[in-house]
Amino acid sequence: MSAISRPTSRTDTTPREDLSRDVPARPAAQPHPSWQFQDQFDLWIDWMERDSSGVWHAAQPVTHRSFRTREDTLKHAERLLQRGEFPMERAMPVTLVRNRREALLSAFREAEGDGVTLIRDLTFPVGEYGLSVRVTRERQAQPVRAAFASAANPLRSLIGQPVKLTVLIEHPYDVLSRAQGLLDVSDRAARIGEDTQLFSASAQVSGLPYQSATVTVPRGLLKKPLLYRFERLPEGGEG
Repeated sequence: MSAISRPTSRTDTTPREDLSRDVPARPAAQPHPSWQFQDQFDLWIDWMERDSSGVWHAAQPVTHRSFRTREDTLKHAERLLQRGEFPMERAMPVTLVRNRREALLSAFREAEGDGVTLIRDLTFPVGEYGLSVRVTRERQAQPVRAAFASAANPLRSLIGQPVKLTVLIEHPYDVLSRAQGLLDVSDRAARIGEDTQLFSASAQVSGLPYQSATVTVPRGLLKKPLLYRFERLPEGGEG
């Protein structure tokens, strides 16, 4: 099972299979449910140190945890603040903040961020140090794996976008070819500019929707598969 690269040439008069039915001219109308972004909430606690100009800089990390909901993140943060366990190489700031746990907890509850990506943002002074407590939110696509012909194929989420294609062998990652341009995808083909790749309908595709996708093409027993790696390019940029 293999993929076939078919560059299209205006001067080539050799009859070819009509690929118009394989590569649609327009993007898919609706995104697949598996491509939906999900919120990830993160709790970051770090010891900070103030420099001579009064600017805080990270001195030592304490903890970092990820959660699915805002409520779980805030509850976990408050439990940690109430316990007052913030390990550090120096004992003095740890003791000071432990004796001020109620003030720390109250300050955390009032330290509202922008409410979008920053839920809480607090730097609590402890002598020459500070305890930074932040709760952040980030919308992330989840990894998707599907057959090439499936509506869930994450490569379809890149239709109409500028992408970079790298064709390589899985190991030792020998790059065979590269291409970039706007992407079109159908049930069995992907086109970038004048280069068209044909794939089996059952070829496996894995990736992060709207970011990247890799088509894996087996080459037979004892041979490493070919990888067709599609990566979205930044607007107006090059990979």
